[in-house]
Amino acid sequence: MADSTAPTRVMMAVNESSLKGYPHPSISCRTAFDWTLSKLVRSNPGGFHFLFIHVQVPDEDGFDDMDSIYASPEDFHQMKRRDKIRGLHLLEYFVNQCHQLGIKCEAWIRHGDPKEVICSEVKRVQPDLLVVGSRGLGPFQR
Repeated sequence: MADSTAPTRVMMAVNESSLKGYPHPSISCRTAFDWTLSKLVRSNPGGFHFLFIHVQVPDEDGFDDMDSIYASPEDFHQMKRRDKIRGLHLLEYFVNQCHQLGIKCEAWIRHGDPKEVICSEVKRVQPDLLVVGSRGLGPFQR
């Protein structure tokens, strides 16, 4: 049986804004975060431990919304490094919010198909609750 004094572990899948891009969170994940704070956390920040995951989808064609020239392996290495930094800035938004409210949290980045990666991370981490925003991209398959 689980320890009743242990904080409730809430995993939140977050992504960048499709309008503003990194480091701005999407409207749906920011709304899901705010909903979780107002409906679940309320005035008990010590009773929760947030686990933020950001899944970066590999760019299919290697281009960043415009034609680019990649002439060496270093060019791709720099692109991956830039994407990681952008993802960290996105997670920083949520970690800062939790820190200001006194909520314990952790955050990390994974790569791949968000539907698959989120499911595998839930299986690996086993949070008490998973919170995701709704963007109309379809339900989880598992």
